Amino acid sequence: MKKIIFFFLTLSTLIFSELTIIPDATQIYIGEEVGIKILSDERVYVEFNLGGFEDPEIIFDGTEKEYVKYIAPLIESSDTLVFKTSKEEKKITLYFVKKEEKTLPKAFAKVNDFFGNVAIKKQDVWEPITTNTIIEEGDEILTMSNSFLEILFPDGSISKIMENSQVFVEKLRYKEKIDVVLNLKKGENYNIIQKFLVSGSSFKVKTSSVTAGVRGTRFSVINKDGSTNIITFDGVVFAYFNNGKIIPVKQGFSLSSFEKPTKNTIPENKFEKPKIKKEEKTKTEEKETKETKSQEIPPISIEPVNKNGIDYMIYSISPEFNLGIITLGIGFTAYSTEVGGTLYYGLPSSSPSTNIINAFTINSVSLSLFGATLRYGNMFPVSLAMGFTTRDYYNYPAKAFDIAYENELIYLFLHLPYELSKIFPFEFNSSDSVFLGEFALKYNLPLIGTSKIGVSITYDFEASNTYVINEATPINSAFSLFVKKQLIDNVDLGIELSIENGEKIAYGLFSGIYGKLGFVNITGGIYYHLDGFIPYYFSRNYLYLKNNKSLPSMSNDSTFGYLLGFDFETQYAAGRFYLYGFDPKLEGEGRVIIPSFGAFSGLFVTAYYYDPTPFVNGFLSLDTTTYIKITYPLVGESLTGGIILSWNGYEWVENVIFGAEIWR
Repeated sequence: MKKIIFFFLTLSTLIFSELTIIPDATQIYIGEEVGIKILSDERVYVEFNLGGFEDPEIIFDGTEKEYVKYIAPLIESSDTLVFKTSKEEKKITLYFVKKEEKTLPKAFAKVNDFFGNVAIKKQDVWEPITTNTIIEEGDEILTMSNSFLEILFPDGSISKIMENSQVFVEKLRYKEKIDVVLNLKKGENYNIIQKFLVSGSSFKVKTSSVTAGVRGTRFSVINKDGSTNIITFDGVVFAYFNNGKIIPVKQGFSLSSFEKPTKNTIPENKFEKPKIKKEEKTKTEEKETKETKSQEIPPISIEPVNKNGIDYMIYSISPEFNLGIITLGIGFTAYSTEVGGTLYYGLPSSSPSTNIINAFTINSVSLSLFGATLRYGNMFPVSLAMGFTTRDYYNYPAKAFDIAYENELIYLFLHLPYELSKIFPFEFNSSDSVFLGEFALKYNLPLIGTSKIGVSITYDFEASNTYVINEATPINSAFSLFVKKQLIDNVDLGIELSIENGEKIAYGLFSGIYGKLGFVNITGGIYYHLDGFIPYYFSRNYLYLKNNKSLPSMSNDSTFGYLLGFDFETQYAAGRFYLYGFDPKLEGEGRVIIPSFGAFSGLFVTAYYYDPTPFVNGFLSLDTTTYIKITYPLVGESLTGGIILSWNGYEWVENVIFGAEIWR
């Protein structure tokens, strides 16, 4: 009886309607497929906003098939698909839901093979790669000219990173199933993915515009000159565009934008390991080598710097050399106290030198070995404990030694602000007055689990009432006790008890979370302080206030407060933003890269903002520190030129700036 009823229903549908759309289901797991039956006497075209079809021709040319497969996007959402003929149209709404799956544990990959100069960045330190290097989630890889790296993943899949490429390992998880996301920032990548991946496994290579997702295939992703090209040599690759649409790229085809895939013309053997050429180079090869070398100029800097209250114009060129486990930067540095003034050699010091031999300086040294890391060079922002007292302390002109060591039981960090200013006569001076240190033990606490218990210290040896508002007694040091515990992957919960030492002893307590969710670092929590304790005293703004004799003094206040903030970094934008206190201070900075296209070479736009009273005196006032820098690439990021607009408390002041484009 049911079959008879279904027959008449189908027959009546065909008689009274020329177009009928019947999906196998209307609720689909994200990333999975659903069949759709199409009944029509002519070609059917489809309009949609999310997802895609197994046959990419449907998207652009319509179909005459009676049964097609639709691919759901990777986001929880819904979309209404409109099917059209020349006579009528029909709509269906599909709902995309997330399948509940357990988070896979972090894993590691191995170096299967490499050639030439390949570097890996771990914990903000670049080091040369070796056959014993372990590749983990959060690592970044850089291959130089005529270099190559082959990575072996725990399931047997292989990824090759070709020359002049940069890859960030965004995700690397494995336990029976594998989940990998490689962010190809630039260059070329070739992959051989296991054909028999366990259901639920995922392997993706992404760029700024599209993500290539596969399950058992051979494919390549090329990211050059602001465009992406996906090439499939075996199987099918799904191109997930940022607008939510999906296009399958079948074997023998390539795709560079949201359009119908075209026949591939790039041979697969292009992605083989480069060979050492022993034969003599041809004239064409010699010309290409010269052109390549002309582009590989070392970082050049011409910029104004204020150091210890004195303005300098510093001129520097600082190439780096890889010497096994050591990276060494030897540069040529000179300076003057005014543009066109007397030129001195070396770093600014109390005894300027006109001896040109002092222009040759050691600008940077980095060494990583057996869990220990030593770095000498321009200072980077430093936070200690939970960042309640010392948060992003930073002195840009200063060079310093950073020493770190970590194993399964302890963690140690020391920041020693000394720099080599001249080599003849030898002069080794203090570059800053603030010393930083931290030590932690790893304990398995009852009811809590493995946690870090530690102490930190910040000490300013030149603290003086000269630098404090109304010449009050300064804070010369801060000490902290802290406990922190990992809540989920990359997110910790912690407590910090801090003591500040000035005209009296002041106490503060902070409790909150911090960590990383996707590409965004988050922090938030509450604090209480008494006896004039000043939260975030040793901050990124400390030296600015010190040089302007505007450091705050202790009061008798006791209060609660809160901290909310985040920072992030992507290929074309990065930034940080913090709001803290019940009379909140506002601090933020950001960078945007406008990529090149056509004859336009692109722009770098960076900005910084700090105001202790943004909601009292306005966003631009006497106590506001802010600038906007717009630079144009003269030779990539190695040499840029542009303008910097600085707020002096009353108006914007414009200056010209030249130098390497560095985002810290």
